[in-house]
Amino acid sequence: MIRHAYRPVGLTLVAGMILLVAVPAGASLFVSSDVFNVVGEYDPVTGNHLSAFAPSVNANGQLGVKLNDTGDRMLVGSFGGGVDEFDANTGAYIKTFNPGVAGGTQWAGLYAPTGGVYIGSWTTNDIREYDAVTGAFIRVVTPVDGPADMRIGPNGNLYVCSWGASYVTEFDAVTGAFIAQFPQPAGRTNDLDFLPNGDVLVTSWIPGNGNSRVWHYDSLYNLLGSFNNPGWGNTHGIEVSPFDGNIYVVDGVTAQVHVFDPVTFVELDSAFLNPHPGGKIVDLAFRIPEPATLGLMLPALLLLRRRR
Repeated sequence: MIRHAYRPVGLTLVAGMILLVAVPAGASLFVSSDVFNVVGEYDPVTGNHLSAFAPSVNANGQLGVKLNDTGDRMLVGSFGGGVDEFDANTGAYIKTFNPGVAGGTQWAGLYAPTGGVYIGSWTTNDIREYDAVTGAFIRVVTPVDGPADMRIGPNGNLYVCSWGASYVTEFDAVTGAFIAQFPQPAGRTNDLDFLPNGDVLVTSWIPGNGNSRVWHYDSLYNLLGSFNNPGWGNTHGIEVSPFDGNIYVVDGVTAQVHVFDPVTFVELDSAFLNPHPGGKIVDLAFRIPEPATLGLMLPALLLLRRRR
């Protein structure tokens, strides 16, 4: 039985077509900030600000934002103080993984296929697993040089960005065994996501020279090209929207989320968040409030084609 309520949010232009996007009630876009230390909540299709959703508790300098599969738990990495966990329905604080100064920068937490929580640490240069309920340390999953954001790929493997070493490494998501590695031509590797055909999108930037962009690879990690906005300075989080299929990219210098077509890579919107957050932002995560079928995650209804 499908229990989703829907709120149609109007017309969205995607690759020359006008789509009506149906969004489950309670769907959100969350955006972190290492300046405000508050995860902001936005409408995932209009970009309108909804609330100051989750202020940091023990952590300081918000970085990666990750949700669990059911969309009711949120992990927020940080430059210091641990990884805070929140209720993704209410914003209520739950606990902090690996709190205190000893953990150093822990860019992202990830709800793992083992049932635990994976956290990357710059102090120990590895990915560590913690008990999802108690927060107790379980094991070192795998070594990684300066781990930034990470994600479970469509093949079920773990992909981890290396901030200092400028590469992405693919691991077995349970054992941590090395599978593959591919470098970015330039920049500090930050975040990644996957297109529906399996192509990989990776963000990176070099401080001071403006080389901030998204690198596009095929599923065998052959470089196909790159795209960006010329005003970018610190390219951070990236997500392919489950609602309209477009590519959403966070830039810290423009302090905005930028939207790109997933086929042509043409920029559709250079100022998605409304109002402008007014300070540096880092990562983003779309929330689907319940387990959803493929039909609920994609644009719902094709209304008409744009006529010349």
